[in-house]
Amino acid sequence: MEPQAVSNGLNSNPKIALDGPIYNERGIIAENYYDLQGLGVLSAARQAYVLPKGSPESTLRTVFQCVDIALLNLSDVMSRAVTDLEQGAFSRSTIKMFWARGFHRVLTQLSLVPTQLGFVAARQKESGTLRIHESPAFKEYIVNLGRFDKKVIELVESGALRPEKAFAESSLDNWEYNFFHLARICNHEGTIWEENLAGVQIPAPVPSYEEFVASSVIHDAVYDRVLRGDTYFTQFRGLHQIPESLGEEVNDRLEKAIRFVREDRLRDAIDELRCVDILSVPIVSSVPPMADSLATADYHEIRENLGLTSGSHSVCLRFHMFTHLYEDLCDEVVKCAARISPDCTDPEDLLRNVALTASDDEDTWLLNLLGSYCLSFRAFIFQWRDEHVHMPRNNLGGELTKSLTGSKDAIKAVKGMRDGARARDPFTVLARARNLKDESAPTFLAAYFDSDNSLDSRLMAITGKVTQDRFVEVQERLGFFANKCPFSPPPRRKA
Repeated sequence: MEPQAVSNGLNSNPKIALDGPIYNERGIIAENYYDLQGLGVLSAARQAYVLPKGSPESTLRTVFQCVDIALLNLSDVMSRAVTDLEQGAFSRSTIKMFWARGFHRVLTQLSLVPTQLGFVAARQKESGTLRIHESPAFKEYIVNLGRFDKKVIELVESGALRPEKAFAESSLDNWEYNFFHLARICNHEGTIWEENLAGVQIPAPVPSYEEFVASSVIHDAVYDRVLRGDTYFTQFRGLHQIPESLGEEVNDRLEKAIRFVREDRLRDAIDELRCVDILSVPIVSSVPPMADSLATADYHEIRENLGLTSGSHSVCLRFHMFTHLYEDLCDEVVKCAARISPDCTDPEDLLRNVALTASDDEDTWLLNLLGSYCLSFRAFIFQWRDEHVHMPRNNLGGELTKSLTGSKDAIKAVKGMRDGARARDPFTVLARARNLKDESAPTFLAAYFDSDNSLDSRLMAITGKVTQDRFVEVQERLGFFANKCPFSPPPRRKA
């Protein structure tokens, strides 16, 4: 069937049937989150060189796949920055440098993971080495970095750019100072992650970087759908693809941890949750670059192309990690505590007893340590949910601005999901047992920011009006957005 084209944004037909690809002037409009983020291609990258699930080699391979995603995005923004400089669009090139800084910092967090994990091969002959210099994505980045440096030096020597004046007289209110300041930061960050990734031992044979990491498939995942124009759609996807990829490894390890707790193999469960704890840092580090660099107008340029999707449609994160496996882990921890103290039946008392008697015997000490890793995992999930509220706040706003999937108030819906998850949190019993949760403690800032007296409420109203005026079809549920969101929750994942 021929794809249906929509010009000048989406039209106002009462309804467009989802029986073929829909396009606007920038490109394809996503029909679901899975396709939007290229999750099928990322899955193919994991299957291109099959490794045992939840193994050291699989985890390290995933880290390097995420490194390649970040490098391809870096290469993209540096190449586009050169185009801006060639066109004299200096302030626009500065935006690219903000995005570059974000990806450099994600790379730095990723680069720390191999050392933190400290995996060791059983026998030296069964190990291999991944070297970042052998990555096609790294080589592409180096080429575009060289092009960028050459062009900037040319502009400095011609007097079109003046770093001396910027450094001597300007601050962050000046685009030229930001441009050179961000370049300095990016360059130093590059030396950090490059050194950390220069040679990483893998406890498995490595035929080649490209084959082991499936570099060509990762390249396809980054570029399998692109939009026309100078947008940050690729970067938006990249900062979702990295958490999705790492999330698959986390879920495999959560499954193993749950089974180990069930079997009273607490040392093994702790090892798995320690890996989860380490991987959670680069996952959550992918959120700030979007909050910091994705301007409202830039998000609006790509919004229609996101289609009837929502971050809450992530099966890997929202359902498997934050709900199914999280709940199962809590259930098994409480059951394990009951086996240690069979005379006690209250879950909170069971876990408090574990904390108070941790030094009495090895099993209790191990379970208490396991509980600490569970609390760290819980804190990561709460942080992820809290950080994601930036997106509807910054890019949709208030005044009953609807989400792409039809929620009547996007900010309220996201906050509602977050607060509902907190209220139902099964690990609340562990937090209370450790005296970490004080439900009577007052908070003031949220109420103040919601009040008519705050600047924040005014900014949310303005953002909402801008969004609603630009996206009448979304707000009024016309054209493509008259369709019902086709997403349905997946079956429960069980360990």
